[in-house]
Amino acid sequence: MNQEWTLHVERIGKITKADIQIAPLIFFIGDNNSGKSYMMTILWGLLFLGKNLFPARPSDSRTYKRCEDWLREHANKESVLDDEVVALYLNWFNELLSQRKKDFLRHLFNYTMESGKMEIRAYRQKKPLKLHFREGKRYTFNPGRDISFPQSEVYTREELLRMNTYICWNLLMGDIAAPLYTPVMRGRRNGEPVYLPASRTGFMLTYKQLLEQSIQANFGQSEADARGALTLPYVDFLQLITKFEPHRTNALATQLMPFLETYMTDGSFKIKRTLLPDFQYTPKNVATDMPLYITSSVITELAPLSLLLQSGINFKTIIIEEPEAHLHPALQKRMAQFIVRLVNNKKSVWVTTHSDTILQHVNNMLKLAKRPGTERKQLMEKFDYDSVDLLQDRQVRMYQFSKELKELKDSVEQSGTVVQELKPQKYGFEVPSFNDALERILDEVYAFQGEDD
Repeated sequence: MNQEWTLHVERIGKITKADIQIAPLIFFIGDNNSGKSYMMTILWGLLFLGKNLFPARPSDSRTYKRCEDWLREHANKESVLDDEVVALYLNWFNELLSQRKKDFLRHLFNYTMESGKMEIRAYRQKKPLKLHFREGKRYTFNPGRDISFPQSEVYTREELLRMNTYICWNLLMGDIAAPLYTPVMRGRRNGEPVYLPASRTGFMLTYKQLLEQSIQANFGQSEADARGALTLPYVDFLQLITKFEPHRTNALATQLMPFLETYMTDGSFKIKRTLLPDFQYTPKNVATDMPLYITSSVITELAPLSLLLQSGINFKTIIIEEPEAHLHPALQKRMAQFIVRLVNNKKSVWVTTHSDTILQHVNNMLKLAKRPGTERKQLMEKFDYDSVDLLQDRQVRMYQFSKELKELKDSVEQSGTVVQELKPQKYGFEVPSFNDALERILDEVYAFQGEDD
């Protein structure tokens, strides 16, 4: 990721305050019903809906005019988008986000809610982008390198708006979201973020019925119909399922499918294309294909990952809720390994989890990467790891969600959620909520075992 930024929110839904710095690998941990999925939905929404914030016509706001004036002054020149220039575009995007925040959240959650502050802060480029003007008709963006526009003697305000929108979007989202002007290719996705919800098994077994209900709800005339609709990430996941179809093998599938089928699914998945795709599972060393509804929950939980890879659907960021669901601890460790390999194949992976096994594997890979060269190589050979399994501190961010409680006269109720970033320590990330729960369990173990035990 060439760009880094922090999403700051206040008083939105359950979240009292949060500052989430994006990274290739993000973990949200903490209490149940504390807003982890809610916050992930907002992040996904910025990547998925953020393009809709830009206006269709040039604005006369001071914030936008500064961007327009800068671009007009630097048209047909080679320019560097340094921190001062970036601040112009960041201010413009935050102004648009502030103005359209309520509509953004309503579209995302299919629900009207009161909202406080939401803005992007602390933007940083690892390598400043450069702006070029060349002969031709195409806009081009090379992540971490440059943006190119076609040369022209005179640019209209409409053309400058289109160019400014292109600059702003690629500065913020170029490495993690779809291109701004996405070409339509047989309806296939091209870089949009993927959201795998916690209820994957239910979706995989009932997606045909859910699609029908979702369509009816979204196009229904009554208020009762509208209440039956799903949030946008869930609707998008249903639509994603319909786009699963066999596709030519790509580099990501070549890297990860053998691992997934050998160590996790113990078999393969097939897609039979009819009006809607039918999914079947073939166990290893068995010639018979099985419909998903007679397989175990482990298979239905892992099916979306396998089908996503073999479909060749292009994505830059994937959000996975509770990847440990229905998995034995040994498989949770493999899931963590799979996630790390996704990250090292240049995909951003953002996760909500309650699994100490997954987090311990992350800590192990952080520690292994820091061992001296010869010792690290020996440990990797002993425990069957490759360089694609290792992690560096800079790749990972971890956030704990904690409920704020307030005492009433006769009871205690939740007043909101605060989000705290956890920093890696000597032995990796320490998770207070996990440690506290384990300590209470150990206290009971010691208290309940008798002296004669």
